[in-house]
Amino acid sequence: MALSAGAQTRTAAPNAAQADARAQVAAIRGYVASGEWQSAYRTASRAARQHPGDVDVLYYLGLVTRQLAAEEFQRLGKVAPDSARIHQLTAEMLEAQERRADAEKEYAAALTLEPDLLEGLLGLARLQRIRLACDEALALYKRAESIRPTFDGAYGLGVCHSYLQNDQLAVKQFELAVQRTPSAAVAWAGLGTSLVKLGRTAEGIAKLQRAIALAPDMDEAHYMLGMAYQTIGDTARAQQAFKKAEQLRGAR
Repeated sequence: MALSAGAQTRTAAPNAAQADARAQVAAIRGYVASGEWQSAYRTASRAARQHPGDVDVLYYLGLVTRQLAAEEFQRLGKVAPDSARIHQLTAEMLEAQERRADAEKEYAAALTLEPDLLEGLLGLARLQRIRLACDEALALYKRAESIRPTFDGAYGLGVCHSYLQNDQLAVKQFELAVQRTPSAAVAWAGLGTSLVKLGRTAEGIAKLQRAIALAPDMDEAHYMLGMAYQTIGDTARAQQAFKKAEQLRGAR
């Protein structure tokens, strides 16, 4: 059966878009091969705007931006080799390698040079929180919040207060965290857990369910939901939540 002119246009359109994306990818490759990174970036940025779902376009945009970022970091190292930002960057690289003790030293060096460096405060506080040095981390998080309120600051304070059994304070900070980033499942889970610990079980269950809706694979939220149901005597739902937590942990 012959296609109408409109149907032919609709059928051809995706092919034309694909052909244009392939042509732009070929141009980006050419620029990359010749080391013309700025031209590659301009072409890749334009291609990403025109073809936001094209995997190859997005790959090359990531490749080019990574190269340009590396060049800028190298330039920063030459211009200011002992700057706070260089120590911060080094700390972030060490943290990515899970060399946390070394990363802490670099964050501390950055803060010695620039005491109000927000990223340095949050980075060092996060590492202290991970090793459960929450008394130290609290001071850094409070300093960070006084400079600029952030999700990381509020969430970090919530975690630390919860660990130190200050659940009233934890609830306040987790509430700030979810206000700042409503899609953060970990903050909803923290809020729900602290509410349950305070005996506000129905509220806690609702927050934990919100966390699970956002991140169905969060085994800790399922486990805490089981604990909450157990608290109110709902054995069937508690066992269901515990079973789901075990399944998720076993699947790791």
